[in-house]
Amino acid sequence: MTEETERLRSRAERERRARKDAEMLLEAKSRELYGANQLLKYQAEALESLVAARTAELANALHHARAATEAKSFFFASVSHEIRTPLNGIIGITDLLAMDINDPTQRHHLDLLRISGETLLSLVNDLLDFSKIEANHLKLEERSFDLMADLQATATLQSHAAKAKNITLSTRFQPLSTHVIGDSLRLRQIATNLLSNAIKFTEQGEVWFDATWDDLDADHLQFHMRVKDSGIGIPEDMLPQLFEPFSQADTSTTRRFGGTGLGLAIVKQLSVAMGGSVSVKSVQGQGSEFHCTVKLRKGLSHEHSQQVPNSPNPPDTEVLSAAEEALLAEKRKELKILVVDDNRINQTLAVHLMRKMGYWADVASSGPEAIDCCLAQSYDVILMDVQMPGMDGLEATRRIRCLDLPRQPWIAALTANVSEEDRQRCLAAGMEDFLTKPFRGEALRQYLDTMAGRLELGG
Repeated sequence: MTEETERLRSRAERERRARKDAEMLLEAKSRELYGANQLLKYQAEALESLVAARTAELANALHHARAATEAKSFFFASVSHEIRTPLNGIIGITDLLAMDINDPTQRHHLDLLRISGETLLSLVNDLLDFSKIEANHLKLEERSFDLMADLQATATLQSHAAKAKNITLSTRFQPLSTHVIGDSLRLRQIATNLLSNAIKFTEQGEVWFDATWDDLDADHLQFHMRVKDSGIGIPEDMLPQLFEPFSQADTSTTRRFGGTGLGLAIVKQLSVAMGGSVSVKSVQGQGSEFHCTVKLRKGLSHEHSQQVPNSPNPPDTEVLSAAEEALLAEKRKELKILVVDDNRINQTLAVHLMRKMGYWADVASSGPEAIDCCLAQSYDVILMDVQMPGMDGLEATRRIRCLDLPRQPWIAALTANVSEEDRQRCLAAGMEDFLTKPFRGEALRQYLDTMAGRLELGG
């Protein structure tokens, strides 16, 4: 074998070994890569399974959370109705007693009883409103209303509380020549909560209520509401949580002034829902200033606006002459009224209030009983409770509308809180009007006098 041949053989052997080593290395790496791929696949499958499990757990937790919120909302609605029913009776009977009592001390005691009842009713309503907001069940109305008139009415109501504490309530409203379209009830609720808070936390001095507005575009305006007081103020470190539910400056504030701590939380939620916001500036011991904005649509000018359909609240009763009063007294005797309510106290209250006004009414305790009454007697007006066990007021109204009667009665819903959704359901059932509970003597008198006036016109 020549030297060249040996050299070639040795080279070939080295290349063979190198190739074999490379193949072994490649095989090892392939096995390692395969193992890594298998591990990665397993981990991916495990992660996918874990994600699916966690997603299912989160979906289940969300479902239970929503169910719990729904249950809480239903609970609050049911309990609030059960609480408001006797409260309405207490407040109404208090007003009824006040009509017959002239002794100043006894009237003072009745005033305290009425104020206590209305305070408790306000707390119950706050809880109900907050539960609706939390469950996304609160529906905002879209109706035309006189913004400045509503603000003035709210300020007038709150001025009585301010006067009782020797506090001055000053108002300054920028004139507005048009009606606006929005939720007047909720806007007044915002104003009422801010004003009542300011008055409650002011021991002496003054509360200022200012209202202005800016054009946003041809169809919308931004409404600004400012409520400032010279009250106790709020510590700076408490301001960030002021609009949180069940929050007050400290526990001593709750003990001293009372309240649920929901008022400002409701103000914030309503403001945001109406396209606005709420903010506060305060110095402890020097008072507070709240600023709220909401977005509203422009309506017709005052000269061209008409009463909103399906909102037939009667106007204030005009001063009548002696002859007109004598004629009205006769019409009161002629007006045939049926009160439908499953609560005995509400029945008693309504009947006694009407008798003092010169009206007489029959009573039905259920939907079926109301239908029987309509078959036996022709009525001009039916005051129909909406929430009744068994056949509710809506179903009773639908069935009455299907009766072959000489003439159909005018049916007004009796309810503690009328939302736009409730209003539409009542209208769809065949009702024409809405009366709020608890009964207010003067409001009931005005309504029935309006109905009695319709008799003269053959309405």
